[in-house]
Amino acid sequence: MKLRVCFLWHMHQPYYKDPETGSYILPWVRLHAIKDYAALPVIFRGHPGVRHTVNLVPSLLVQVQDYVENGADDVFLSVSRKNALDLTKEENEFLLRNFFSAYAPTMILPQPRYADLYRRHEAALRSLTRKNGGPGGYGASEYTDLATLFNLTWFHPLFRVENPELSRLWRKGSGYTEREKHYVLDHQIEVMGRVIDEYRKLSREDGGELSSSPMYHPILPLLIDNRSALDALPGAALPGLPFSWPADARTQLERGRGVFRDLFGADPVGLWPSEGSISPATLEMACETGFRWAATDEILLARAFGKTVMRDPEGIPLDPDWFYRPYAAVTESGSIPVFFRDHHLSDLIGFEYSRWDAHDAANNFIHNIKRIYDRLASMTSGISVNECVIPIILDGENAWEYFHDSGVAFLNILLSKLGQLGTNIEFITLSNALERIGEVRELPVVPTGSWIDGTFRIWIGHQEDHAAWEMLSRARALLDSREKTSPKEGNVDPSSLEKAREYLMVAEGSDWCWWYGDDHYTPHGPEFDRLFRNNIKAAYKEMGITPPDSIDIPIIRSERIVQDRNVIPAPRSYIQPRIDGEVTSYFEWNSAMKVVPAPAFGTMHRAGRLLLSCFYYGFSVDEIFFRFDLDNVAVENVHEIELEILFQLKSVKFSSTLDLMNKRFNHSFLKIEESGGRTSSPEGSSMRTGTLRAAYGKVLELAIPIDALDCRNDVRLEFFVTIQIAESFGERWPIYGTFSAELPGKDFAERMWHV
Repeated sequence: MKLRVCFLWHMHQPYYKDPETGSYILPWVRLHAIKDYAALPVIFRGHPGVRHTVNLVPSLLVQVQDYVENGADDVFLSVSRKNALDLTKEENEFLLRNFFSAYAPTMILPQPRYADLYRRHEAALRSLTRKNGGPGGYGASEYTDLATLFNLTWFHPLFRVENPELSRLWRKGSGYTEREKHYVLDHQIEVMGRVIDEYRKLSREDGGELSSSPMYHPILPLLIDNRSALDALPGAALPGLPFSWPADARTQLERGRGVFRDLFGADPVGLWPSEGSISPATLEMACETGFRWAATDEILLARAFGKTVMRDPEGIPLDPDWFYRPYAAVTESGSIPVFFRDHHLSDLIGFEYSRWDAHDAANNFIHNIKRIYDRLASMTSGISVNECVIPIILDGENAWEYFHDSGVAFLNILLSKLGQLGTNIEFITLSNALERIGEVRELPVVPTGSWIDGTFRIWIGHQEDHAAWEMLSRARALLDSREKTSPKEGNVDPSSLEKAREYLMVAEGSDWCWWYGDDHYTPHGPEFDRLFRNNIKAAYKEMGITPPDSIDIPIIRSERIVQDRNVIPAPRSYIQPRIDGEVTSYFEWNSAMKVVPAPAFGTMHRAGRLLLSCFYYGFSVDEIFFRFDLDNVAVENVHEIELEILFQLKSVKFSSTLDLMNKRFNHSFLKIEESGGRTSSPEGSSMRTGTLRAAYGKVLELAIPIDALDCRNDVRLEFFVTIQIAESFGERWPIYGTFSAELPGKDFAERMWHV
């Protein structure tokens, strides 16, 4: 039997250019380009036994090209280039609020100077708000170091190592000059210039494949007819105005193919429809525009067959024969093969393995592949032995921030081991897999939905989404009216209408509604909201119509525009819960602060119920209290849960293993050594002060002495929580950054008295 494993890495950024200024307002194209976009093909090249498919969204490609060929700028780059002595107060605040936008444990804390600036930046912000400054403020040298380190830390380690000057600056760590800062910024553009060439080499010389997506990454079924949301989720709430512009969906596909053809000299064969969103009309349009295959998620395959992908405790499908194969979606314009991603294997790489030892993670992945092969070999018929394909499809850029070395060790170990697995399991591109399969079976029905829950709720299910769709619908209807009447009246230049259409195509992208609603959070939510509305406003102006005042009113709710989503305020009063693992009384946690996990800063989304339902935080004069409540449905068939709290600035962690069946648990409270993340026993450390108390029954409760954390004189306590099924999936809360919990300080009782 032959088993084909196909990796598809999805590279995507929305179009960040602000029509009002002509500048990009967020830096993520530039920063990811110097990190993963340019580096991944280099890593892949070292392992010719494994072939990859990479999906490149056209809106990303044109922005990379704009930086390299046209000297494009973004707001972060402009402020970075400015001499620290010439920065305004507003620019200093911008640096303090935005230049720690990196995953702290892997991108900030490893650099002592950056870590120091990170710990002091809240005090520096408070200093800026005071009329005459005051303690905690940054000087010019600190702003220079901040701008340099932020831009330097985003370089992929491979590029820092290969360039002697970057390597020297990384080792230097502080005291940067303006000249050194500008070297870092200039070299970013040089690395960006390698991105498109690297992917040309991947497809022309390295045996890889490039695929594409619609131009500005819209949800195609919703462009064709947003009532398709009802096909994915009957009874779904829809905007008050319909949106049905199939021509726009076709243009998005054709324009994307044109960009791809111009850059790579050939049309893309494969399509990753934005967010894996498909429908019968979408796949018919994909056929008509020349795509030879498409891909989406297993949840839609399950819907097409009317059954669930059942898995054993290790995540291996119990009945893999029907699951691991492409199927042909038959449309009126022909059929197109569709691959369905294994979300378990994809999520292991995207969300789990960053917390594992690189060797253990690679071995676990190979163990899963071998188990799937063995199960398939034991049950497949002779007819289907050559049809088995495992599509592993995931975000190609965001996962690597969570690996301490941007995933270099894990990828090199994994790809090296995969290349040695033998001839029965091969790692090839999706097009190569199709060529070797031959005839592809038909889907019983073509489902409608996305890779997230099989619905479009993320993009059209909230009141904010509805407001956005209605704003877009009005503008699109006006453009249609203008296009029909203006040739007769001759009062609008056709080129202006073409520009208006372009702005509306940008506004049709999926990313704006990704951040509306309460599913995802980013501190840059106002910028995404403004970009969406500014593109619609620009379309009105090109049509010769005065934009309605309502477009200037933010769609995103004001209470969601906060700088520190993960701040936990102090409770209303001291608490003194009984640490017995039971909810002894409603009142023992009544005054504590309750935190309900939400996807928070995550760009990536993961489906399924959360293991952690909520947790509570509070304190007394001498102890800090936590209570963790698990989701009963999520852990219904789970035997063991591992929960950790990492107090990273204190180099301390609480670890526990919960035996859910027998209501037993064990725990430790240890100092983390600086080298290698190892833990040491508490003897001789501040952990000897006081005794940690913990208990598990219905809930997990613990009391940590304030002196054991050495935080009696601190204003806030920084920490994050990880919780996972033993040797399997897990969660990190918050997904990005840390919780920042307010501590009592010396005057808590007095402050609460006044309140």
